[in-house]
Amino acid sequence: MPKRSRLLLLAASSLVLAPLSALSQEEVSPAAAKEAATAEGDFQFECVHADRPIQVYGYRPSDYQGGLLLVLFHGASRNAKSYRDGGRVLARKLGMLLLVPEFDRARFDVAAYQEGGVMKDGKVQARDQWTFAYLHPLLQQVFQREGKKLPYYLVGHSAGAQFLGRMAALYPNEAQRMILVNPGSLMFPDRAQKYPYGFGGLPEEMASDAAIQRYLAAPLTLYLGTGDVGLKNLSTGEKAMKQGTTRIERGRNCLEAGKQLAASKQWKFSWRRVEAEGLDHPSLPMWNHANCRLAILGTPESSSTPGPPGPAE
Repeated sequence: MPKRSRLLLLAASSLVLAPLSALSQEEVSPAAAKEAATAEGDFQFECVHADRPIQVYGYRPSDYQGGLLLVLFHGASRNAKSYRDGGRVLARKLGMLLLVPEFDRARFDVAAYQEGGVMKDGKVQARDQWTFAYLHPLLQQVFQREGKKLPYYLVGHSAGAQFLGRMAALYPNEAQRMILVNPGSLMFPDRAQKYPYGFGGLPEEMASDAAIQRYLAAPLTLYLGTGDVGLKNLSTGEKAMKQGTTRIERGRNCLEAGKQLAASKQWKFSWRRVEAEGLDHPSLPMWNHANCRLAILGTPESSSTPGPPGPAE
């Protein structure tokens, strides 16, 4: 990256951050942030929550015009830089600003990452200690740099899809859509399965009918490779296997469970399923597949603008 661009990014990251609600679509940030926002290519910055900084890797396509934001949650490899590099094709294809936060394995184990940091030693943690809570300062920092709020989409692959699915269940946000790509396990909309597989064992305010109803109304898409049937790195414990024997089976089962519950309760159901025929688990082929745009934006490959959600499948 040119020296001038690096200096601009550092200047932008040092700005005092305003509350998200204070930044409208029309408001403009200080000049340093505005100028930094025009820099093309890769960039990196630090995001801090609860005194624990994480690195965020980003990419701005050359034709990005300040439109949509895509936050991508990496898999179990915890290599956000590699996900950023692979995600460039996704950012260019969709014309979106790309961010990939890194949750390293040393500080964020399975309970803290895939399960969101909700539980520790069998006890529910304070909400501001959940790993999901990084979303707010991350967005706040980006909106400040860009000079306005951006419509944003959240995408998680593999372990990141597990993280994002549980966020959808327990941590409401303003994402245009949350896309779970080949998750190894999911948060089923029931109390029969204990967390992190369902709402069982959680306090009433987190597991009530109202909470489950809100989950089913969330803009959630399951983007699944039909060839993702291998057992490598797949949880095969008794609780996980109750959801299905493969990732594709678990994804289909979770959506069907949500669909049936919503119909029986006459609740709104906003989930969708999009499949990539023949594809296995890796992320890059999923990004290159013709159905990727449909999964994220709700429009087919030939369209360039987001459309209304399609029917649940």
